[in-house]
Amino acid sequence: MRIWVDADACPGVVKEILYRAAERAQIPLTLVANQCLRVPASQWIRAVQVEKGFDVADKRIAAEVAPGDLVITAD
Repeated sequence: MRIWVDADACPGVVKEILYRAAERAQIPLTLVANQCLRVPASQWIRAVQVEKGFDVADKRIAAEVAPGDLVITAD
């Protein structure tokens, strides 16, 4: 299981909760955004930057998500 987040519109407080949850549960967390994101140094947390454009982050997540993964998006 992985957690995927469309981080472009994700509030900072939600990201902080997800960082703590990923560390505590040792579940890989990937934040996808069209801007550079600063994330805590962790083997469980990574950020992926995609190009700007309509639904680019959503399309990247859709291309990589697997059954059993959790996807968080405002769309």
